[in-house]
Amino acid sequence: MSTPEQPKLFLVVLGGRIDGCHVELHDVRFVVGSTIEATIPELQRQWVGRRRGLHLDSWMQVRQIDGYAINLTQTPADSVEKLWFVNVGGYNPSDLLELHQIGLVVAPSAAAAKARAKRRLLHDAQQRHKDDLHAVDDCLPLDLLEGWHVQLSPNPSGGSQPQVPDWWGYRPIDRKVQLS
Repeated sequence: MSTPEQPKLFLVVLGGRIDGCHVELHDVRFVVGSTIEATIPELQRQWVGRRRGLHLDSWMQVRQIDGYAINLTQTPADSVEKLWFVNVGGYNPSDLLELHQIGLVVAPSAAAAKARAKRRLLHDAQQRHKDDLHAVDDCLPLDLLEGWHVQLSPNPSGGSQPQVPDWWGYRPIDRKVQLS
């Protein structure tokens, strides 16, 4: 008898269109699955815009952040530390669009997560500020994911995975997906 594969946590950047907007919009979603392909139906369900043109821009499996291994369990974590998603915004005088950089941090509070993220993200921008800040556990639709919770386990080797995409590009997901 084989044991079921441990579910994986993915940070996914979706792109697509919303009625009334003149530019493509992007959103960051957190999903759980054995593979990125297995998460596509949930990503389609979570998208708030038009289905036509919905696509993946990038994704990263979340494994280790700030000296903690990231696992999923079906019981809520009892740790003071939490995994936070932060979107830092800022400006460049030669660019019309607001700049953004996203990242994950481990911290005991929203204020500590914001401070840690601002030390790490978007260094070349002016008027840097926090645009979004969420505990990752609060981003998981627990009713659809069999109640998975983020569990942080101190990793003796410390360190953090590079927060870069495992995959990036343009991958349409606006049609029904055949899972292999």
